[in-house]
Amino acid sequence: MDHKHALAFFLFSLFLAQPVYSIPSWFKGGTYIKYALLSPKDGDEKKVNIFEVYPPLIPPDAREKLLAINEVSEDELVSLVVRGDVFLTFRVLNVQNETAVVNTTLELNDVWVYNRYYLRRIVMSAILTLDLKRMVYIDDNGSVLGRPTFLVSPVDLPSKNSLLVNMSGVKRLGAMTKDILVDNVSYSPWEDAKLHTYYRTFEPPYICISSSQVPFYWKLSDGYYSTTIWNYYLYDFDTGVMITGLFDVTPEFLALGVINGDSYDYLAAEKRDELQKKGIKHELWNPGFNLYDTNIKFPDYGTKHSPPTPLRYFFTLSLVLLAVAFLKTELTKRR
Repeated sequence: MDHKHALAFFLFSLFLAQPVYSIPSWFKGGTYIKYALLSPKDGDEKKVNIFEVYPPLIPPDAREKLLAINEVSEDELVSLVVRGDVFLTFRVLNVQNETAVVNTTLELNDVWVYNRYYLRRIVMSAILTLDLKRMVYIDDNGSVLGRPTFLVSPVDLPSKNSLLVNMSGVKRLGAMTKDILVDNVSYSPWEDAKLHTYYRTFEPPYICISSSQVPFYWKLSDGYYSTTIWNYYLYDFDTGVMITGLFDVTPEFLALGVINGDSYDYLAAEKRDELQKKGIKHELWNPGFNLYDTNIKFPDYGTKHSPPTPLRYFFTLSLVLLAVAFLKTELTKRR
């Protein structure tokens, strides 16, 4: 066996020796993770996030608010034009055996229905069942709804072309579209940059998951709604928590009756532009849903009391061993 095969065998054996759990250690009842899209400082009314919702699927309280407006039809998509802050919160209510109960809440502030009728605030909340063995949401019949947005297991990442969001429910309502699949999983984007959020600053490497691009068409009584769906998520390497994301449709959104939603953080975009103007190259803000608050304890690499996690040790050791193998190969060639 040559040294390349020996190295590969060693790394594979080392990986198998790691306990492969689908559930991160922080995942337990009472855990919450909150993300935000914050409105711009300049007060520009053209800077909006638009959420297309379908009343029959919306939670009752929010549905009553919307249907109280005469121009809102129960069987048509409703455009919610949001000029204020948007908050998306995930809360683990209960973990039992191989399932968990997760509450998802979307809070929209300064809302204009069809950009004409004002509502100060709309809150939509839904409860989903998460199959922890497969790390997917399931409905009452056991059918897969898609993968959770707010986390991945760093040691059990989704494979290319696996399901991200099941769109069959929307298709049954008359939409022409396809399931959203995983297109790419990598550690490469922003590998040399610190990533800022409202909660804290994160260090590379990051886990990046991007989706396939999916066409979406919905016929309306006075026309049609057409768009292209694409999702992009960035996760913390050690905990698997989503740091930031740009996404149009998720299983959680669909459970709330949101058929398509924007996810542009104008304040984060302003902060990103400020960094660029100052010539700061290794610090970034992503203009998507950004981590805003949580009770998860992240490793703190700025102190002597929080050593790197086992997964980071494994990642670093793998890189060192691969570098050693490369040097040995080069030395052998020169001889």
